[in-house]
Amino acid sequence: MDLEDYAEFCYDQTGSVALRIVPYFQDYKMLLTQANIDISLPEYLSLGIFTTGLISTFVFSVFGLIFFLSSGLTGILTAFFIAVFISIISASLLYIYPKTLVSSRASVIRDMMPFATMYLSTLAGTGNSVSEIFTKLADVNEYDEVATEAEKISRDIETLGMDVSEALERGANRTPSEDFEDLLRGLEHVITTGGSTKDYLDQRSSKLMDDYERRIEKFADQLGLLVEMYITIVIVGSIIFTAMSAIMSSFTGLNPTVIVAIQVILVFLGLPIITGMFIIFIKGISPGGVM
Repeated sequence: MDLEDYAEFCYDQTGSVALRIVPYFQDYKMLLTQANIDISLPEYLSLGIFTTGLISTFVFSVFGLIFFLSSGLTGILTAFFIAVFISIISASLLYIYPKTLVSSRASVIRDMMPFATMYLSTLAGTGNSVSEIFTKLADVNEYDEVATEAEKISRDIETLGMDVSEALERGANRTPSEDFEDLLRGLEHVITTGGSTKDYLDQRSSKLMDDYERRIEKFADQLGLLVEMYITIVIVGSIIFTAMSAIMSSFTGLNPTVIVAIQVILVFLGLPIITGMFIIFIKGISPGGVM
């Protein structure tokens, strides 16, 4: 069962409740579009209500049984509060999920924009129309979310019969990326005024590439500082801790077995976890692009 089918099922179960709260979540219509979540707002709210209710019921049933057998009626009350806490977490995650996707897509589009715009410029220089260059861009999977946005523009033109200016305007309104929005609005202006699409795309690709290079240089400086911090705090720090713990054990009277266990946990569990978190953080702040 995919997301659309599950959302439809949830709407059948809790749609009447979701429709009552739709007016309070009108801003989520655009968020769902920008996040590329292809379900309606009532369906998403129904999904949130049903999923949260299902999780809380399951948690209450499991913990209620366990705590009732061990603590009686007091355990039921404890299980209830646990279920409420889990429900709040579940609802919060579903609430921020579209915003997280929008932010992620905007970041990916920003990284791909210099290369995608350069490709559009090349296509425009070979005599392709605006609708054709977006159709061809949509076929290049390496451009990731940019290709997804281009596919929507191509669909609006080819399938829905919109004119190019209208499709570009609609694309600019729904994209999560300011860079892509600026590109589309500028392209719409060029088409309206009869300017050169090729020249405009050349200028935009040059500007975007300059911005990309500056971000690469900034990241290189940040990476050097972060590596120094990693070596100083993690590597050297762990060595110092290992040595000091061995020395301090002779003064504190702690069981040597406990000291060795702490050192083993630090080396074989703590260091890999910290290193993994460091790698994830570096990957998160690094500029992407076509590899």
